[in-house]
Amino acid sequence: MSVTLRNRFALAALLGTAVFFGPDIEAARAQEASENRTKLNTSIPVSASNRTKLQLSVYPGNLAMIAEQRTADIPEGQSILQIDGLAPTVMDDSFLIGTPNNSDLVWTSLRNSMNGADAITALLRNQIGKEVIIRRDDDLIEGTLLSLSGMALVQTDAGIEQVPIHQIIISKLPDGFSPDPSIEAEIATTSALDHLSMAYLLGGIGWNTSYVGHYDSEANNLTLSAIARVTNQSGAAFDDAQLRLVAGDPNRVSQAPMPVAKAARNEMMMSAMADSTGAAPDRESFENLHVYGPFDGLSMQDGDTVILPLIDKQSLPVTRRAIFNGSSNAYNMGQNGEPDFVRPDLEIKITNKGGADNQSPWPDGVVRIFANSTSGDTRFVGEDNLSLTPVEREATLRLGKASDVSGTRHVTSFTRKARPNMPDAVTADLEWKISNTSSRAETITIYENMPSDWVVNAENHKHVLVQPGLIRWDIDVPANQEVTVSWSVSSIN
Repeated sequence: MSVTLRNRFALAALLGTAVFFGPDIEAARAQEASENRTKLNTSIPVSASNRTKLQLSVYPGNLAMIAEQRTADIPEGQSILQIDGLAPTVMDDSFLIGTPNNSDLVWTSLRNSMNGADAITALLRNQIGKEVIIRRDDDLIEGTLLSLSGMALVQTDAGIEQVPIHQIIISKLPDGFSPDPSIEAEIATTSALDHLSMAYLLGGIGWNTSYVGHYDSEANNLTLSAIARVTNQSGAAFDDAQLRLVAGDPNRVSQAPMPVAKAARNEMMMSAMADSTGAAPDRESFENLHVYGPFDGLSMQDGDTVILPLIDKQSLPVTRRAIFNGSSNAYNMGQNGEPDFVRPDLEIKITNKGGADNQSPWPDGVVRIFANSTSGDTRFVGEDNLSLTPVEREATLRLGKASDVSGTRHVTSFTRKARPNMPDAVTADLEWKISNTSSRAETITIYENMPSDWVVNAENHKHVLVQPGLIRWDIDVPANQEVTVSWSVSSIN
């Protein structure tokens, strides 16, 4: 006896209050449906062309979830449903089936007819023991298909031959065959239905965030906006879908399936919502995930890329710094004797204030920063990766190497004395000369590494102990001036 599989899920959360389940049907009735399957000679089509609702939620890592409704004439009792129009990357073990709240439904089995890219193999399995035609150069040869395992074994007038699958011609498709993947579901319901609700996961659809920032260095302000780039490589097309984009880090134990490799379409679709005057949609959240959308009316073919607005423009104050890092090994710092010339990394910090709803995190993405040149033209400045940034958290963006701020690091004196069974005793005097040739004041930060058991004996600017072994100076350097930072260190053990 087969084991009855129950599928009782609240799809109202996926498709709205119009779709959810009633109480369980008796297990015995579901079992009866399975045992009487042979009495059901025809299956009821549940076609994608009869889809009335479609929601597409795209997660990180090329994973998506479909929630949909389709109309179908399903009688009371036991039925076999033929559900077509599925992507080749459908994860059949995630398949959920639901009904209205005034009807009970259970399913006893789901059979996945994975046609799609492997359609010819599925067809040939149904031809075993039957007559087929073999294409050989310009000849067509009749034979009987004996078996199928990678290659086909065919009986011809010449004998038994091993034939590549692509050389076999099938003259007629079997009844009910679909070139797309389909699922055959055995169900039992307590009343007639005029529609069915489904939800399932699939692979091959992904999204990423691209940020555009306009940096005003005079006002120390960054205008930041974001778009979402959605790519469909699922092997299926979607029409008039309601799209949601999910940001966060859901735990995964396996990779979502991908379709057979193919050439991607070069077509780029731009949503009407992406007009610069349009507003990004509202955002919701659940558990540890954040949802952007819904975007209504999404249509895309397999291979398409769609660009959508994600975050409205935000005007953000900037903290700007030029970062110097001392790199000499502490015990060898005095050997060279020549000053080290250093160009600092230019960084800006911004804080996520949550956007219009004061609650929106910034998803992972690439930030491309632009600024106006002295002629007034917009120029590219630099780009950096932005990790998911919660509300009220800072994000640091590297613009590149500064060209108007530079420094030289010099060890002005150094002594090193060997000690038996102990590290050498070291004392050293060091200095940074920081030059700012720009027309604006710059804040510079100097980081120096030194052993945690060393001490700073003297300095002309006060340092901060960041952590054991790392110290920092923060200093303002006026426009067109030079500042010297000097300090002395010694080992104490």
